[in-house]
Amino acid sequence: MKKISVIVPVYNTVRYLEQCLKSICNQTYSELEIICVDDGSTDGSEKIVDDFAKRDKRIITVHQKNAGESNARNIGLKKASGDYITFVDCDDWLELDMYEQLMNIMRREDADMVACSWFSDSEKENVIIKNRKVVASGKFDRQMLLQYVYERDSYKSFAYMWDKLYKRKLFYDSNDNLILFDENIRLGADGLYLAQLVLNTESAVFLDKPLYHYRQRYDSGCHTEDIGKRLDWVYTYVKIVKLFENQKISENVLDLVRRFLAYHCSNVAEMAYNQGNENALEKCQNLMKQYEEVYKRLNIGNLDYIERYDKILHYNL
Repeated sequence: MKKISVIVPVYNTVRYLEQCLKSICNQTYSELEIICVDDGSTDGSEKIVDDFAKRDKRIITVHQKNAGESNARNIGLKKASGDYITFVDCDDWLELDMYEQLMNIMRREDADMVACSWFSDSEKENVIIKNRKVVASGKFDRQMLLQYVYERDSYKSFAYMWDKLYKRKLFYDSNDNLILFDENIRLGADGLYLAQLVLNTESAVFLDKPLYHYRQRYDSGCHTEDIGKRLDWVYTYVKIVKLFENQKISENVLDLVRRFLAYHCSNVAEMAYNQGNENALEKCQNLMKQYEEVYKRLNIGNLDYIERYDKILHYNL
C-alpha cells in the first residue's frame, strides 16, 4: 500500500485544529504519515498536536520557535518519506474519503498530480467552488494544467496547493535536489512553489468532487493590509513570470500570469493610496503600466475592470 505524507504547518489555531486533525486521522485511506510542524504556537495548539500524537502513531510532531509557514512546510518536506505528498492548512478540514478517492485515481491513471474541487467555508455559509468551464476528463498534459491553474476566473479549483495529491518525484529539481519554499517571501510563497511543481508535472487528473474544506478567515494572511507582505505577493508573481519566460512557457499562459500580476498590483496600489504609502503606490503603478496592455486585452469584456484599472493608474500622493 503506497504511503501519503500529509504536511500540516500548525500555528495558533486552537479553535479549529482538532477538527482538522480528526479529519486527517480518520481518513478511509489509512496508509498516512502525518507530519505536524508546530511553528511556535502559544494558544494551546501545541498541546492538541501532542495529544493526537499520543493516540495515533502515524503522527510525526516537530515543535520549533516561530519561523513562518514556509519554514514549517520545508521541515515537513525534509521529513516526508511517502510515495505521495500533500498539504493541509491547520484551520481547514477534509472529507473523510478524500485521500482514498484521490489515490484511486492515481492508481488508475498513473498521473503525477490529482486535484479535486473544494468548499469555501465561513461562519455563515458553505459554498462549493465550481469551475465556469469544463475541465478535460481523464489525464491531461502540463500545458492544459497551466491553463487551468492560471485562468483563474474560469477554473477556480486549481489555484491552491492543498486540494491536490502529488507524486514524490515532483518535489525534486533536475539535479535531484529537494525543492523548498522560499522562506524570504512572507506572503505568496505557496504560489511560487505550486508553479514549480506544475513545471515538473507531465500529467494530471481532475476529480470534480468537493473534498477539501477551506476555511475563510478574515484575519488570515491573504487578507492582511500589511503593505510589505502584500508587495511580497506581487513580487512572487514577478518571479513566476520570469520563471515561465525562462522555461519558454507559451505566451498564452504567460499572459494569464501577467494579467493576474497586474490585478494584484492594482489591489496593492489601491491599498497603498488609501494608506498614504507613496513608495508602494509608485512601485505598483510602474508594474501596472508594464502589464497594462495584456490586462486590458484579457479584460476586453469587463469595462468596469478597465475603468477601475485606469483610475488606480492615475492615483497620486
